[in-house]
Amino acid sequence: MPTLKICDECSSEFYKESSQMESLCPECSNIIYGYENCEHEFLNNRCVKCYWNGNSTDYLDTLKSEN
Repeated sequence: MPTLKICDECSSEFYKESSQMESLCPECSNIIYGYENCEHEFLNNRCVKCYWNGNSTDYLDTLKSEN
């Protein structure tokens, strides 16, 4: 059974094993620090690979729009 964590940035639950960072989901660690992201596959509003729920924040949206 995968270990669930809560992302410090977007507050989504995620599988600890899916992220290279301890306290950020793969999506946030990719946007903020450039780490490899998950190739998301959504089913019932959750990624089946990393369990991210699609959450974002104003900070993340700003970073995404700058890139």
